[in-house]
Amino acid sequence: MIACPSPKCLSPNVADLPHYWQSLPAESPLKDRYAPPARPKVSYWAALATIAVGVLVLIEGGVLLGLLLVAGGAGWGAVVYKAVQWAEAQRAAWEQSHVCLACTGTF
Repeated sequence: MIACPSPKCLSPNVADLPHYWQSLPAESPLKDRYAPPARPKVSYWAALATIAVGVLVLIEGGVLLGLLLVAGGAGWGAVVYKAVQWAEAQRAAWEQSHVCLACTGTF
């Protein structure tokens, strides 16, 4: 049985955070407090377009500019990828969380 880890509480009245959040009415002020982390709105299109333009510039003979565009596009793609990975890790942690119904703490 899971109990609240707070030394001040130690209540066995614990619920899964995602299940508890879904059961809250829409107008509840707790709905925002316990909400899951937002999924990032990302797109790889800008990075891919920058890489494609860089390749075209390389083909046309602009080596330095082409390489800068390709590297910039790849760097932007890596930044976007890391942001998505971080957000998904936060969401996975939220899905495994619990809420104490006595002291309202999460763990």
